[in-house]
Amino acid sequence: MGPTGASGVTGATGQPGEPALYGRAPLLGGLLPRLTGLDTGPKPRLVRHEHPEDHPAVLLTGGHGAGKTAVLDAVRDAYAGALPLARVDLAALAPFAAQWPELDPASDPYASLSNTSGVVEVLERLAVALAAPVPGYRRVRFPRLLPGLFAVSSWRRGHGEQRALAAARFARLLPLADGGEAESGEEWADRISARLAGAAAEADVEPVAAEVVREYAARHTGGKERGTVHDWYAARAPGQPQADPLVRLCLDFHQGGDLQSPVEQTLVTALLDDLTDAWSGWWMRVNRKPRPLALLDDAHTAAGRAFLDRVLEHRTEGARDPLVVLATHLGGAGEAYPDAARAELAELAHGSGWDRHAHDHLDRPSAGALRVALPPLSPADVRAMLQRTPKPVHARLQTVLYRLTGGHPQGSALLCDAVVSASASRDVRPGELLDLETEDGTPAGDLLVQRLVPELPLRHHLMVLSLARDREAAEALATGALLAEESGPAGESGADAERARVAEAARHLERERWTPEADDPHGAAPSFVAHPFLHALLVHEVRRGSPQAEPGRRWDDLHALLHRHHLERGGEGDPDALRHRLARGDAWGVVERLVPAFTGQDDARAWLALLRHLASAPHPPAPPYGEWRDERVETARGALDHRHQGADGVHRSVNRLLHALWYLDDPVREPRDELCVALHKELAFLAPRHSTGFTVLDAAAGAWAAAARDSRRPYPVEGLD
Repeated sequence: MGPTGASGVTGATGQPGEPALYGRAPLLGGLLPRLTGLDTGPKPRLVRHEHPEDHPAVLLTGGHGAGKTAVLDAVRDAYAGALPLARVDLAALAPFAAQWPELDPASDPYASLSNTSGVVEVLERLAVALAAPVPGYRRVRFPRLLPGLFAVSSWRRGHGEQRALAAARFARLLPLADGGEAESGEEWADRISARLAGAAAEADVEPVAAEVVREYAARHTGGKERGTVHDWYAARAPGQPQADPLVRLCLDFHQGGDLQSPVEQTLVTALLDDLTDAWSGWWMRVNRKPRPLALLDDAHTAAGRAFLDRVLEHRTEGARDPLVVLATHLGGAGEAYPDAARAELAELAHGSGWDRHAHDHLDRPSAGALRVALPPLSPADVRAMLQRTPKPVHARLQTVLYRLTGGHPQGSALLCDAVVSASASRDVRPGELLDLETEDGTPAGDLLVQRLVPELPLRHHLMVLSLARDREAAEALATGALLAEESGPAGESGADAERARVAEAARHLERERWTPEADDPHGAAPSFVAHPFLHALLVHEVRRGSPQAEPGRRWDDLHALLHRHHLERGGEGDPDALRHRLARGDAWGVVERLVPAFTGQDDARAWLALLRHLASAPHPPAPPYGEWRDERVETARGALDHRHQGADGVHRSVNRLLHALWYLDDPVREPRDELCVALHKELAFLAPRHSTGFTVLDAAAGAWAAAARDSRRPYPVEGLD
């Protein structure tokens, strides 16, 4: 674990571009040592348990790139070799899916393999990892869990994929079984098959299960322990007629449906009871051995939810076990764990605040969880990352980078790494942040989009849809680009397919929690992709790829299509039509619409709201990606007023004001003082020239200049915000 200074900023860890562990010290140096009983700092020491008996399962929550996985990696690195530890990537389970792609149904990856499930896959990985040798610990044994896992792994005769899965699992579990170290999983399964060679060949699992249970008991379980295990499983299956409860356990598991969950609960209980026995002896108590640790990444997956539900259910019934669970969960986890306690990360330095008995619903499983949101990085964290450069960076680079990312840990880390690398040979300007090269030469913006949206077809689809204002505009954009190429029935059929793709993209954004936080100072982007950082990345990639795009799908084509769409929507779409006109570079055309709206209506508030909405328009591609020349600063200064010699003072002022706002709203442009002054100057000039809006415009003159300097959005409008 990296050193922690007085500021509580933990040093960066992991690979380049991975989220730096800034601001995570309360978790790594506070809560985890108190849960496990071990502080692995520079001077490792035993720590008194905060929760000696009943302890919470800790859920680290946050969006994509929030640094959840990086925290698990840091915890693994800190505790590996110091206590029994397992790390499971729950999103990468079911390895058989790659081996047998034909068994990969979209709804359930386990549907065609009845001898496994997400929970069983997790249990197998936990057992293998926790049983690994650790200095100072006796080998962890699983006398209850292993017979159960062998039993449910039994296969239906004639089902080659099930048998192959069982043999592979036997190979991984046999080193954990007494006398199984030298055994081969394939040979173990062959012995079962050989004994059934002369039996009827119906595809029945029961005779296989009976042989698997007998074989395991005979070869890997002693006489006294054999009876103990039998009694333990029999006590959890009262009234069942089968002579061997493990055989019935297997049959119920293969039957699936309502029968599978109780089997999984029994197997999870077996794991936890085995660990309880291992940590309850006098030797463990006298030596105060730290607790075992399970790190579960992506616990929001079906397998993660199912496993955690069974752990929490076990503890709700009053059972106690030593396993410390630290899991990551995409999103806030409030719906999945409504009764979980919540703690701010900073609060963990001195205590978790969790107490099951202080909860109104202590009998509910989710009361056994503690939710800890990983907050965005702070400006100080970003500053610390940029201090790794060989010389001072651009004076406002930190401000721009923080405003662009919103403190997004992965984005901040990757961009700071790129800045540090580029700064070794030249000065870095804020406007080039997303184009800086990463280690492999990929532009930083491109690499971030690849990491945040890994699926290639979806990524390219979202890039285009990010230009659209909402779902209706996204459908118009997707279908309009297609119908421009095709006509007739084929085009209409393709349009229906495009609408379905838009619907799936919307579901993806919702499912993957790509929505801005309620307290995001920058608010939602005016886009189908509302997350401001992801939106900025996607729009930049559309701009960068425009020269290579097919006709009809280039920057100007797409914004022209959206401009027409909003004109067709009538009055409600007019502001967005103007916004897409500005995105095409026709700033003076937009000014000619803004001035009549200023002089011809009484509502100055509505005019300011329109103005700030237009300023959010993305700029057209500039060299090397396009021919548009970025003259926003020069225009805002008044240096290009001569281009409009016949225009009156209001037209020229609105033109300067629009260009100042347009530049200041660009997510990779610094809040230049001269443009902040220009905001104040132009609004103050316009205030007495509005028929009724002097007070509103005069207030905006000061408030908008201050908001621009502080990178606060939206610009406040008196009476609207």
